[in-house]
Amino acid sequence: MILPKEKIYRYMRHIIMPEISGPGQKTLLESRAVIFARSARPAAPMLYYLVSSGIGHIKCYFDDSAGMESLKENLRDLNPDVWIEMNEFAETKAKSQNASEKISCLIVFGDINFIQNMRNNMNEPFDIDTVSGLQSHHVPTVFAAAEDWWGVIQTVKNPENAFLFSDTVFGNTIISTSPKDDQPVGYWLSCCLAGALAAIESIKLCLNLGNSSENPLYFDLLAMNFEKLKYNIAPPPLPSKQNTDDIIKKLLDSKVLIVGTGGLGSPASYALALAGVGTLGLVDSDCVEISNLNRQILHSTSRIGTPKVKSAEIFIKDLNPIVNVVTYEARFTKTNAMQIIKDYDVIIDGVDNLPTRYLLNDSCFFAEKPLVEAGVLRFDGLGMTVVPKEGHCYRCIFPEMPPAGSVLSCSESGILGPVPGVMGFIEAAEALKLLAGIGNTLQNRLMIFDAMDLDFRITDVRRDENCPLCGENPYIKELAEYETTCDDVSDSF
Repeated sequence: MILPKEKIYRYMRHIIMPEISGPGQKTLLESRAVIFARSARPAAPMLYYLVSSGIGHIKCYFDDSAGMESLKENLRDLNPDVWIEMNEFAETKAKSQNASEKISCLIVFGDINFIQNMRNNMNEPFDIDTVSGLQSHHVPTVFAAAEDWWGVIQTVKNPENAFLFSDTVFGNTIISTSPKDDQPVGYWLSCCLAGALAAIESIKLCLNLGNSSENPLYFDLLAMNFEKLKYNIAPPPLPSKQNTDDIIKKLLDSKVLIVGTGGLGSPASYALALAGVGTLGLVDSDCVEISNLNRQILHSTSRIGTPKVKSAEIFIKDLNPIVNVVTYEARFTKTNAMQIIKDYDVIIDGVDNLPTRYLLNDSCFFAEKPLVEAGVLRFDGLGMTVVPKEGHCYRCIFPEMPPAGSVLSCSESGILGPVPGVMGFIEAAEALKLLAGIGNTLQNRLMIFDAMDLDFRITDVRRDENCPLCGENPYIKELAEYETTCDDVSDSF
């Protein structure tokens, strides 16, 4: 056997994909990543996905060590297969790297100013000897910058084609957000999304998968705009200080329900708790299994067998103790749907099967609750936001549930661990904008994410006049219960 039995169970969703398979997962477990970041808390989402995916050796160097030890403990509990070392920058010059230990990838994560300073301290784009005391050689590098509601990510394999990240993108016009724990809400959302994208790019580097554009990917979460940059661009206009205070108050008074605490529900819950949403409702009937842990970052090895809503509550309360967590250890059904959703302001779809997805869409329509949707499978994701009576619904695009077995499930075709992280963080950003009344959402738009090319496409969609639920002459007038079978289980649309 290429991997021991327990590791096969843990990484099964990777192993069943031919692009990764058992040898690929073994390569990940033998890979070595070096990370430079401003501090532990902003970089934590990225680290959770690197560790859960099984990159076997990770060295982190933080400018600020606050929270470093507790994060290391959580990461080891998430995946004891991974060897993790964390240090402060001041300690790095005294350390050395065994020359036989080739670094698979380097990640530089922080705000624009941090990345620019790191680049200025390097002799060459990838010569990290003068910065960290590691061996001097060219290393494929991921640069990930997070600012208030926006960020940039670039993967560079060939140093001859590298350009100065921050200067090329923004020139000298950027004044970066200061690295404090009381950051604006949008900053934490950007850290989450940039972290999941950086994890995807790092895995691709380790396995030599997919395509990495030399042009940085720029994202603006307020507008839901994503583009590969070929020229300088200014950052998006941001809420004023007064509006920021209003946003924080609105979030504290808000209630968000997340149906499903797995691959999508985990990152959505993480980001919303970090942003300071007052109440999070969690619905799930399952218990934590080892096969969940390559992507479901709210859970851990020590909580295998624990109900997922309880495991998620433990994580969330540790992340942000002021969040009120309400748990529903139950299946979301026709019988309890309307009662569960009635007190919440926004509903997030984190379900893992199509029958429940259709039931959730119909329930939110009848209850007139905004619904944030996402689905994932393999290297791909889809997302949309549904506001009943104001635009399209899920059935406008997918009118009827496909026959059982006609759609491949996650357990049949696999999923790259950080892909649901990207889509779950997108869901969280959509929910926050709905609650705060800011920015542009994915209402009447459909997002398509391709992790292999690190590409986002957004297309306009319209309400279908012939929709069976929200059309001119609908025939669905009440909730229907769809039977869930093993063949139905799928994280996809």
